[in-house]
Amino acid sequence: MRLKLFILLFCIVAIVISYFYAPLVYYTYLKLYYQKICKIDEVAFTNKVKDLYLSKQYDVLQQYLEHGSVLYPANKTIKKYDGLYLIDNGDVRGAFVLIALNEIPDDADTLEKIITVLDDNKSYKELLMVVHKKGIKTAAIEFRYGKALCASGIYHQGLSHLKKAYTHGIVEADYYIGMCYHHLMDYNNALIWYKKALARKPGTVEYIKSIATVYQQKGDYASSTKYIMSLQH
Repeated sequence: MRLKLFILLFCIVAIVISYFYAPLVYYTYLKLYYQKICKIDEVAFTNKVKDLYLSKQYDVLQQYLEHGSVLYPANKTIKKYDGLYLIDNGDVRGAFVLIALNEIPDDADTLEKIITVLDDNKSYKELLMVVHKKGIKTAAIEFRYGKALCASGIYHQGLSHLKKAYTHGIVEADYYIGMCYHHLMDYNNALIWYKKALARKPGTVEYIKSIATVYQQKGDYASSTKYIMSLQH
């Protein structure tokens, strides 16, 4: 009985010690490996991360980023490439990293990726902030900026940007143009644009419900019922 109790206490103590000291052991191991064995200091490590990102060697890059976060937690360049790596993989956390570092790139392709991932995650406040800092460089950014304005209740400005995006070939802006008009209680224009969206993608439940809602708000219950009933087929 005493032996079992001793073993139990030993295991508990071992777990507690490993919990507090494992990060230190891991850090020491990584430092020894990179700095003593591989002869890679912080500058060389940072350059390696940059080269791996630019050459899109993501498998190796992921390992370096994980190790870099332990070895050099204050290194802003490593954090920047971690953010860019996350963005390239559709992870919204990357956008938050770049925003926090004030390292949002200027090139249109990367900026479009950041705006897209923020839009996909409905992070409209951050999306608006990025566009205000970096400007509108592509039609896709114009479209998502208009969506964010609409979602934030800034309907007139949202409508203006969505229409610009539409004229530049972003046809899916039609539904959101209708949405802006709908919120502005311009029901006739809302119907025009909602129906454009439905003609583009027939049978889309979201579009049909929006049209039915507008007709109901106009007091045209027969038309509203007609669209709702079409969902039963």
